[in-house]
Amino acid sequence: MLTGKCWPAHPHPLTDELLSSWLVRIAHANGLKVQTFCHREFGQNHQVWNRDIDRLAPDWLLTRLEEGTGLPFDTVRATSLLPYRGRLYHLQPSSGQLRWILPLQIYHRTRQGFGLQYCPHCLAEDAEPYYRRVWRVAFYTFCPKHNVMLLDRCPACGSGVAFHRLELGHPQQVSIDSLSVCAGCGFDLRQADTTIINIWDEHVFAHWRQALRLITRDTGMKTHIDLGHLDVLHHFCELCVSRRLALKLHTYLCQRTATTEVELTAGRLTFEQRPLLERHHVIGLAWWLLDQWPSRLQQAHRQRVVRYNVLMKDFDEPPEWYSQMAFKLMHP
Repeated sequence: MLTGKCWPAHPHPLTDELLSSWLVRIAHANGLKVQTFCHREFGQNHQVWNRDIDRLAPDWLLTRLEEGTGLPFDTVRATSLLPYRGRLYHLQPSSGQLRWILPLQIYHRTRQGFGLQYCPHCLAEDAEPYYRRVWRVAFYTFCPKHNVMLLDRCPACGSGVAFHRLELGHPQQVSIDSLSVCAGCGFDLRQADTTIINIWDEHVFAHWRQALRLITRDTGMKTHIDLGHLDVLHHFCELCVSRRLALKLHTYLCQRTATTEVELTAGRLTFEQRPLLERHHVIGLAWWLLDQWPSRLQQAHRQRVVRYNVLMKDFDEPPEWYSQMAFKLMHP
């Protein structure tokens, strides 16, 4: 039984470890099921797994983790997605889509979406498999270390990643050997087949790879991605998948880049809700359009595949350099 404020076992978060991953490892290190541990430590009035704790990270949870592990509050908070504010997005609403953050789509403690990606090779190399914060980021679609596409579900049963549900259905306390095991069918995600990324433009992928490295914590890099560039990149992604604002843009970009056109998912989906392979395809096209600024956008405008009136539509707080270019296209 746990006594006192500091837990008997309190493993530190691993490099860029996600809050939920760390919490599950703490529970297992103390010899308890995740649900049992959370009920004891956070009380019946505080439900942990019926919300996206990585995104919301309530103070009562972070404070208890601070007490139980003896770590500084800032270190505990850094395992959540909260520090991405100002780096990936401007505001943090309590509900609704958060820009660049993949939604878990939680319903009655189950995850209806595929909001947590993973690299099988990274999990296989870990002394103790764990899940990274960057695997919740929508444009982090491939592993820059292993040059393979990430996965967002179990290849054996199609279930999303839900390591917090590994013990459910077992009446007795069980020992969980690895968080890499699929909670749906028991398949070891470290054994999943991977696909080498297709680098169809060296310059585009160099920029993309640099962006992936810059959002990974503890890389030793003091610089960050320019938030304005990420805002424009996101807007281009939205335009590329829109059948209402820029119907011809997707086909045009595929032709210009000599890439195979991917069928886009129909329906009113946010960009972050779209399938992984579709996001990867569209983000690459958006990086290409943003590259060699502003010549490629100007050419797309001359070809009438994107009109000036949509360049600012539904775009809150665009950077000045982008607004100026849109104004020039509007008033040639």
